[in-house]
Amino acid sequence: MATQEISKPKTPAESHDLNNTGRSDISEMHQLLNLDEIRLSEQPTISAIFASPVLPIEMHKQIVERSIAEAIRLDRLTPLGPPALTEPVNGVFTLAQRQSPFKQQNDRGTCWSFAGSAALEAAYRRKFNMAIDVSEEYVFHMGKSFALNKDDQQVVFTPVENNSSLTGFQGCGDIVKKLSENAAPPEWSAPYIQTQQNLLNILPVLGLPNQQAVNTQEEYDAIEFCEQHIPLLARVNARYRATGWKSLGANPSVQALENTLLAEHEVVCDVTTPGGGHVLVLIGFDQNRKVFFAKNSWGENRFIEIQYANDPNWTIDSGWYFEDVVDPTFVQNEACWLGNWWVSIGDNSFRMLLRRSEDFAAPGTATKLGTAYLHDGGHDVNGYFMDNGSRIRLYVAPTTAAIPPGTLSGMEIDARLNFSDIYNASGVSDHYRVFLSRFLTRFAAIFEENDGTPWQARHGMDAGTYQATFDSLVQEGYRLTNVCGYSEGLEARYNAIWHKRGGPAWQARHGLTSADYQATFDNLVQQGYRLTNVSGYAENGEARYAAIWELKDGPEWQARHGMNRDQYQRTFDEMAARGFVLTQVCGYRVNVNVLFAAIWEKQDSVSWQARHGLTSGKYQETFDQMVAAGMKLSWVSGYSDTGIARYAAIWRMEASGRWQARHGLDATSYQRVFDELNSQGFRPVMVSGYGDGFYPA
Repeated sequence: MATQEISKPKTPAESHDLNNTGRSDISEMHQLLNLDEIRLSEQPTISAIFASPVLPIEMHKQIVERSIAEAIRLDRLTPLGPPALTEPVNGVFTLAQRQSPFKQQNDRGTCWSFAGSAALEAAYRRKFNMAIDVSEEYVFHMGKSFALNKDDQQVVFTPVENNSSLTGFQGCGDIVKKLSENAAPPEWSAPYIQTQQNLLNILPVLGLPNQQAVNTQEEYDAIEFCEQHIPLLARVNARYRATGWKSLGANPSVQALENTLLAEHEVVCDVTTPGGGHVLVLIGFDQNRKVFFAKNSWGENRFIEIQYANDPNWTIDSGWYFEDVVDPTFVQNEACWLGNWWVSIGDNSFRMLLRRSEDFAAPGTATKLGTAYLHDGGHDVNGYFMDNGSRIRLYVAPTTAAIPPGTLSGMEIDARLNFSDIYNASGVSDHYRVFLSRFLTRFAAIFEENDGTPWQARHGMDAGTYQATFDSLVQEGYRLTNVCGYSEGLEARYNAIWHKRGGPAWQARHGLTSADYQATFDNLVQQGYRLTNVSGYAENGEARYAAIWELKDGPEWQARHGMNRDQYQRTFDEMAARGFVLTQVCGYRVNVNVLFAAIWEKQDSVSWQARHGLTSGKYQETFDQMVAAGMKLSWVSGYSDTGIARYAAIWRMEASGRWQARHGLDATSYQRVFDELNSQGFRPVMVSGYGDGFYPA
């Protein structure tokens, strides 16, 4: 049996429905500058936002004026545009051949995200001859959640310091500045949420009934940093960024716009329409007809024309352009830090959310990066990045009182991101070791009625404790019947169950690399052993395996490990077509990859169902449906998939005694459930450990 090849996933996490027919049914798959900000009380009303994807003219005018004032302050104004590189042919010039496909913003006020992304995509095609597809959703989110809104005294607004993707607009052509400071990921990692209603539909999943209920910082954070909106996978793929930007100022001249286009730069323009303010991209011109060619995001699916002067539909209010773009192999390390972390220092732990890697108004300087939620409430977290973003220095304020952004006082944490597993980081704080993780450990388990056989169960053991417990219990005559390895930070933990009973000879191993596991597998199978339990997990960012073999006869069987999503689905389909029944499956995360290990047996007349890729909510829904149909849960495996937990499970239609199942339990809750069920005569038959994120799914 060859070890399956591992490849990086090319799409966001999917949910697959598997069944015993072998078929698959996929069921899921600005702050503007400090000077530019619209205060929350001045934002357009919800009805105005929904009525039209444009900004009221006066508000649009204010944003454009303030953003140009900032460009002047930063000495980025070039009123005549850059020097032309070429000449028009018969009065016509176009960059149409460098443009990416047309897109549509629909009813959301995301025009500046579409315009900035389109200009960035064209710049990459021109320089690197590569077609990229930038995530407009991430660019919009970046302009919103990275905001740090301050009043004239530089005091951060309360109770919420940033903007929300639930509200459109608040941006303009200076998105070119934002995209010169912050990289964007590809579209597949954070697909555009097509309508405002689709975005609002995320709220109930987070326990928020509607947009009016989104009032606190924590609620803003929930929609901005949940997997349903911006997956963690997008943050670790933030790679498309400009190297610099310039502004043509207000009401740019025809000459300045033409010069910029002739210098082979698309021009991101703020425009006024009869309905309100908007942002689009100029891509060429025709001097004979005195029109500019523009790319818009209103579903035209063609380039539109804007007259040089007195156009009844479009007035060009500003012009902005990218100077150059970075190498596409670049990844912005700072973006990998954003979002929620569980921080452990000694015996203390707390949640910390990092919203931004810099202040739009003062890039490259120390600023308020986020909030640490200690026992007494939220503490400001200030700091800065070092070593090209792989290292961060944070200062957790001593009290919950607000302090000026960039104040470097309080509890200092110096941490480094381990790129062998980008979901974990470590460092020091006042000589204490600090561990940061994207996940909280959860447990899922199945309990059956105790049959009177002596048994022992342990969970959350480190490698040393597991080995010592294993040795002691084996010496007492116990045999290992179930083992689950899982990751906690960069280290491995183990859950295991032993029974004191007779049976065939058996072998167990743990901590095996993929190559060692394959060699052990081949050797034991050659001796007549069959695999009865396999668990994949990660240790120090590399795949590891724990397994049990028994020397016994039985039906024909097959096993695979190291399968990515596609390989697992394909193998499942092939096995089902050949009459094999899935008896065990283990999902496990190795860095950003999700892999599977599984065992099949050829069994006749078995009615069974299997699913994988289920979120917690979908798993509960499926569980209820299966139980209502008279099926028993025979196996469940929880696993981390970017920022949330997903589940793979197997149900069988079979006669059985009393049984219980639980999932999503933290260590304390699992111990309580264990004790309660044990007192009722139940024992665990399998226990899965895994990491889960911070928001419901």
